[in-house]
Amino acid sequence: MLALSGLTVCLHAQQVVAGAAVTAATTPAVAAPGSLQEALSKPAVLRGTLGDERVQLSVKPKADEDGLEGKYFVFGQSAQILLAGEVDQNDLMMEESHNGKDVSGQWEGSFKDGLLSGTWSTLDGSVTKPFSLKVGAP
Repeated sequence: MLALSGLTVCLHAQQVVAGAAVTAATTPAVAAPGSLQEALSKPAVLRGTLGDERVQLSVKPKADEDGLEGKYFVFGQSAQILLAGEVDQNDLMMEESHNGKDVSGQWEGSFKDGLLSGTWSTLDGSVTKPFSLKVGAP
């Protein structure tokens, strides 16, 4: 009887998995599984380096329009810098602002193997720094 119960559970689990596969196949995907767009479809924290400094970004989808908004800080400094931008599958483009009005820098990067990396630059491009970030939960 115990073996029969186990068989019933296995068959039920296979049916659930098969049902999920059918649902996934018939439901259009908004973002590829494991993509940056999927990872940032809800509030997220990204931690890593900007040049030689350790940074933490907190981003979330904008409430009333497409795109992202958030802020970041450099560890050991109290200033928080505002962020706004967009994600397209695994590519990120964000602008930053110290005062909420004027753009002071840009982040451009790509997501691969769980790592978001790219280049930060001042608005005029005179200063650039590499960045490397891992996406985590808030």
